[in-house]
Amino acid sequence: MSDGERHLSAEEQAVILALLTQDFPGAQELRAQVSSAVVVGRCGCGCATVDLRPGSEPPALEAPVQDGVLVSAHTRTRGDGVLLFVEDGHLSYLEVYATEDEPAPLPHPEDLTVEPIGSW
Repeated sequence: MSDGERHLSAEEQAVILALLTQDFPGAQELRAQVSSAVVVGRCGCGCATVDLRPGSEPPALEAPVQDGVLVSAHTRTRGDGVLLFVEDGHLSYLEVYATEDEPAPLPHPEDLTVEPIGSW
């Protein structure tokens, strides 16, 4: 890893895995990517949003999914939300957004209501 890059925290991994609880083509490959995914950037507003790239150990298998937003969820407590993006079959972006004016913190996985894939 280069300077400024890091592995996902345990909390970030838990949120992504909570978003990937549904079974769909490519889910297994994406779940396998979580433990080695690397954070390569953060949002400047102070929220918990992170840019991701595949890790190299072990090499990540490409998931057969379309690019873009794959999974959406909202929190039961604040109404904030989380979006998981995929690019070229790999986890690429975890967006954490607020419905209020302050930056959204990383939600607890148990506070998420995950939308069925393809329902929005």
